[in-house]
Amino acid sequence: MAGAEARWRIVVHIGSGQPELRAALAQLPLRARAERLRMLALVGLYNLRCGPAPAGAVVDLNSEQDAAVTERRERLLRGLLQETD
Repeated sequence: MAGAEARWRIVVHIGSGQPELRAALAQLPLRARAERLRMLALVGLYNLRCGPAPAGAVVDLNSEQDAAVTERRERLLRGLLQETD
């Protein structure tokens, strides 16, 4: 039973109420759409938990934190932009 949670299947119907999302997903190969939705869901969860960053906000990070944030940002952007077959 330990692996039961690891294999969820969720069906998402994206209707005409979300034209921007529909258009963005239509440009992706079928198998890449699920990954894109996972990335967008993670961004949404972060936004709900931490709140949106104010426009033009300046965050004071030391160089070690800055490197970690930059690396994570680049990894997330690669995941969002990656198109797989």
